[in-house]
Amino acid sequence: MKSLLNLKSTYKLALSVIVLISISIGAKADTIRLTVKEEQADCTGVAPQTCFQVKYKNSKNWEFFYSQISGFDYKPGFRYVIDVTRTKRKNVPADASAYTYKLKKVITKTQIFTKKPDSWTFVTKHNWKLIQMNGVTLTNSTAYLTFQSDKNTMSGSGGCNRIFGGFELKDDQITFKNIASTMMACIDGDKSKLENEFLKLLSNHSFKYDVADQTLNFYQDNKLVFMFGMAPLDK
Repeated sequence: MKSLLNLKSTYKLALSVIVLISISIGAKADTIRLTVKEEQADCTGVAPQTCFQVKYKNSKNWEFFYSQISGFDYKPGFRYVIDVTRTKRKNVPADASAYTYKLKKVITKTQIFTKKPDSWTFVTKHNWKLIQMNGVTLTNSTAYLTFQSDKNTMSGSGGCNRIFGGFELKDDQITFKNIASTMMACIDGDKSKLENEFLKLLSNHSFKYDVADQTLNFYQDNKLVFMFGMAPLDK
């Protein structure tokens, strides 16, 4: 009888050991290598969030990485190759990853120099309404300019007539060329005066320009000649 009890006890002990080993194996961490892109991206998991963009060993394209990596001090502008320990969770919370991740080693950290946004590309994506000329704020101006960078042409309105012409860019300088307009009579005397001055100041003149907040500014000899306010580009 004692032998039978001892056998049962031994069997239970062996079974417990097997279960513990199985749990241990199931929870054992494995190591994966990730390449982490120098910029994060908006993504949607359980809710909208910001994700790492990663490549695995056999990845061709960047993939979203929805989890956090414990111990990883990520800095935008650097591309990382890292080894990460991945551990399967025993009890997975609702809507959570089945794994936890922890930084094991940073293999490489390389600064990636990305091209700064081109301010003139930004300019070409908007209409620019004339809001100040030679220091005078224009509250009711309907004059505006639009620039087409692929053809180095501009168009717009002087307030009464359509205007059009060309321009050249060199560094932070713009030079207007061959400015012309339609020849409709302008009934409003103030609009006519503003349009004439606007065309006269633009035609065959060069300006230093900058983009500040939502304004496009033209200068001559460090004096602000034109200020344009950003407006939606007509489709």
